[in-house]
Amino acid sequence: MLDYYKMRLLQIADTIRAGGFSRLARETCFVGRVAVPVEKDVSLLKPLGDAMLKAGVEIVGISPGTFDKRELVYPVPNRYLKALYYMKIGYRGYALVSGNKVVGDIWYASSKKPGCGPVHPDIDWLGIRCADKEVYAFDMFLEQMQRGKNFAPLLMNGALHEFRKNGFTKVYGYFWKDNIPAMWVHRTLQWKELPAMKTSRFLFVKMT
Repeated sequence: MLDYYKMRLLQIADTIRAGGFSRLARETCFVGRVAVPVEKDVSLLKPLGDAMLKAGVEIVGISPGTFDKRELVYPVPNRYLKALYYMKIGYRGYALVSGNKVVGDIWYASSKKPGCGPVHPDIDWLGIRCADKEVYAFDMFLEQMQRGKNFAPLLMNGALHEFRKNGFTKVYGYFWKDNIPAMWVHRTLQWKELPAMKTSRFLFVKMT
């Protein structure tokens, strides 16, 4: 529990450092912000090609034991603590890795069936169905210094291919309509956009 609060405090500090208190306020307290749920049929994915090889990165599954086996390093301390927290409660993820450095990561929760891990609260909040062989992807992160280098689509596309390898047929997610980079990544990879929804938030409570 102490690690969870430490992670939250570091996350708040990093947000303030990057954009000041105004950015922290915008991200934690808002009214009428528009969320766009999306879905992706992974059976229609195009081959990855050699884009990752040219960029010098690879996709690595994140689960208990991964950090010890690969000696992976998170440059952002709060992101490492968040990874430990996510794994502890049963979520799994994929990391975009350069050498042993985690450039970015994305996390997922599978279906509501018993034995498939915890149900992510966003699934009910967004009103999506996450049936058998479907998965919800969330909280994609890219290290600040690596943004603008085309790593975001590599991370997301790599994760989509991993989902297909592991037997999933459809992936759900969402992006904020005012987050132009996120919108660009989803549209570049041809996610299907579902009806948008206005959302309000106060600290950790989100409402539609």
